[in-house]
Amino acid sequence: MNKLQFKLLVGILLAIGLGVFSYKVSVLGFPLVPSEKTSAWNVEAHVAFDGKNSPVKVVLQTLNRVSGFAVTDEFFIGAGYGRQRVSQRITDEQITNEAYDQNSVVIWSKRLADGKQDLIYSAVLRPESAGEMPKWSPPQNIPELRDPQFSEAEAVAANALLSRIGKESADMESFVPLLMQELQHSEKNSNAAFLLRNAKNSRGVVNVAVRLLHLSGIPAQSVHGITLGTASDARISHWLELYQNDSWHMFNVAKGVFSTPVNFVPWWRGEAPLAELTGGKHLQVSLSVVPDAIDAMKNVVDRIAATHPTFFDYSLFSLPVQAQATYRVILLIPIGAILLVFLRNVVGFSTFGTFMPVLIALSFRETQLLWGVGLFSIVIALGLGVRLYLEHLKLLLVPRLACVLISVVLLMAGISVVCFKLGIPRGVSVSLFPMVIMSMTIERISVMWDELGAGKAIQQAVGTMAVSVLAYIVMTNSYVEHLFFVFPELFLVLLALTVMMGRYTGYRLLDLVRFRTFIRG
Repeated sequence: MNKLQFKLLVGILLAIGLGVFSYKVSVLGFPLVPSEKTSAWNVEAHVAFDGKNSPVKVVLQTLNRVSGFAVTDEFFIGAGYGRQRVSQRITDEQITNEAYDQNSVVIWSKRLADGKQDLIYSAVLRPESAGEMPKWSPPQNIPELRDPQFSEAEAVAANALLSRIGKESADMESFVPLLMQELQHSEKNSNAAFLLRNAKNSRGVVNVAVRLLHLSGIPAQSVHGITLGTASDARISHWLELYQNDSWHMFNVAKGVFSTPVNFVPWWRGEAPLAELTGGKHLQVSLSVVPDAIDAMKNVVDRIAATHPTFFDYSLFSLPVQAQATYRVILLIPIGAILLVFLRNVVGFSTFGTFMPVLIALSFRETQLLWGVGLFSIVIALGLGVRLYLEHLKLLLVPRLACVLISVVLLMAGISVVCFKLGIPRGVSVSLFPMVIMSMTIERISVMWDELGAGKAIQQAVGTMAVSVLAYIVMTNSYVEHLFFVFPELFLVLLALTVMMGRYTGYRLLDLVRFRTFIRG
């Protein structure tokens, strides 16, 4: 492979790995820390009414397309009720204005309902980005002016009211507050009182204001929602969304000023009420918003499963829990492998086998480090004694290895029994050691002992153990395990680094120590 292909391969691997990693962190909101917490809100609407032993139907506005949030875990509770979920335009059916958003409603129905009735709608609001509260974002579509559908008498009163306010204002910023002031204090103006004769609450006042704004040439729509806080009881607040000079403006009806909503979640838009009842009486709707500190990782997984199902289906999180636990261990092997490559090719450690220290480190995950090192050393020492005895029998290689393997198994079983009888539970975990690997290690130590002497064999055995300990420290780090399970694309970065180290042919760090006299000369 020439230098151009080499650089191109490394560049592609780094670009893909880091690109996907950055997208998942910055856009999808995957946390970098395993113990990170985030906030979610449990929203519940409790609908109560009295049945009249007749057919009943309840229409309730539900959360839909909340900007900055993912709506998950929706539940509709109603014993004996049929349920259907539909979308409705916020304007009248006669108006075919597709520029307006749609609301989502649930319809509960029952053939006969008598006495106290309770229906519950609950959902969880999950922020799309951790660490900050989503801000209000304007609707994507631009509304058109529509006919306010005033009667002849209402049109006269509306024109008189708008004419008076128009003379007292200079622009939209002063016109809208004056209009809302007149409507909210209608007892001082007969025209406003006439227009509001059928308005029973603040929502009715807002709906009349929207019709007047359309009559005055300002596209507007009402938006009703809740404010996220720490209180369990929630109240619906009403805002006006106005479109003027190619931009959206939000008007706080309660305070009578233009402002940007803070912690405000739009529930529905338009003239419809929160709930409508047919066939019953004494309708009451109570809302509750309860914050909850949840695990950020679980929050992201649940949100991605709801908003990006295709992405979720082809990720490790779609696997069964048992398979996920298995891969959390398997994915640690390449991490130990690249550490081994660095320690061998750059630092200059000598080990028995290529990936033997990584497999030994994996066994240390179950036995813990100190017990693992101790038990491993005991088995190797005893097995080495058996191997040296077999040397006198002049056996061939394969039979000799089989004898060593049998001896290792017997030694491990014996150590487990003795430790169990002595009340040392950690000693039982010696059975988790890779038997074949240990047999090969004993064989290689013995061969090196015969060829290069005891000192060289012990030195390389210590190097193997040192690399295993370092690999264990890295592979048991919770942050490392979290990063490479949540972001498996980082293995492409590891692959690029491994390719780069594979082309390194310079001095190793330990060589600088070995040849320090030559370097000084």
